[in-house]
Amino acid sequence: TAGGDPLKPLAAPSAEWEDALAPLLAAGDTWLSAPWFVVENYLYKRMLELTDGPTGGADPFAAQKAESLDGAAAAFADMLSAGLTEGEVSLPSLVSTALWGNLADLSLSAGAALIAPTDASAGGGGAGDASKLADAGGKMLADDTGELCAALEAAGGEEVVVVLDNCGLELVSDLLLVDGLLRCASPPRRVTLHAKARPVFVSDVVEADLAPTLAWLEEQGGGPLAGRLRDALADGRLHVESPEFYTGPLPFWEMPDELHARLAEAALVLTKGDANFRRLLGDLHWPHDTDFADLMREYWPTSLAALRTCKSGVLVGVVPAVEAAAAAAEPEKWLTGGVYGMVSFAPKATPS
Repeated sequence: TAGGDPLKPLAAPSAEWEDALAPLLAAGDTWLSAPWFVVENYLYKRMLELTDGPTGGADPFAAQKAESLDGAAAAFADMLSAGLTEGEVSLPSLVSTALWGNLADLSLSAGAALIAPTDASAGGGGAGDASKLADAGGKMLADDTGELCAALEAAGGEEVVVVLDNCGLELVSDLLLVDGLLRCASPPRRVTLHAKARPVFVSDVVEADLAPTLAWLEEQGGGPLAGRLRDALADGRLHVESPEFYTGPLPFWEMPDELHARLAEAALVLTKGDANFRRLLGDLHWPHDTDFADLMREYWPTSLAALRTCKSGVLVGVVPAVEAAAAAAEPEKWLTGGVYGMVSFAPKATPS
């Protein structure tokens, strides 16, 4: 399809997609003139229309996902060596590991597997250590790790929802965090994983990706970790849901009432990755020093943490001195190259 061609109706759109596309189709919008976040998600819907019939609905990106998982072997071996899977749970280390696992994004690497820096495999990062920020020579633009870990500890046995992003190294690192959340909770807590309902952005997690990832962990020497996660799935402490909203074109503040109510049931929601961060901000260019927590209090129903490496121009929660240092150190990559990370936290809004 040429970039200047007008968009076409989807063959079987949901009500959400039909409403979002109607004004664009009526206006004759093209791939180049329609809102970028809409077009990105629309592309994958169109791809599935082409592949579902011949393949019986199989995941067209399964081969790339398997290759990416195999490419995570060395990083996972380092995680094992660092003691991240057994022994005393260090939430700050596991949060850092989950953050830097987000570098592995096949939609941005033309399908080539990416390996994260040492922090992803060795549990680097402290609880909001200022030395990790860019103006002190570190690789963080914002770091609310301390506030996040305190909220997780305070939640006790209450539910935590993790909105997943990529397969491969990122899902592996996320599952280490999930296992830590399950191991350290007293009384036992429930962790719910939110996956995509259909394949999108090449490497994004669908529910069917979980079983082969657990099998891979076992093959790579992570048998106890895989066993604990399987046990948690069997007894209900770990659960997977796949709301269709996550493959749609809308910002989070337009989420369906059902999803809003579902997230409100959790003590804390943790979103992974750049696409989820963009959805939180409506893919809009807010002033970079806009306070993340203040913005989320406008509509988010519970405590929220967003972990992402920076791969797009959408950014909030960064003080000017940190931004200036990052831009000076990495002028071409600081905002979109995945060089810098962010852990942003917003506590649940208290009724006024």
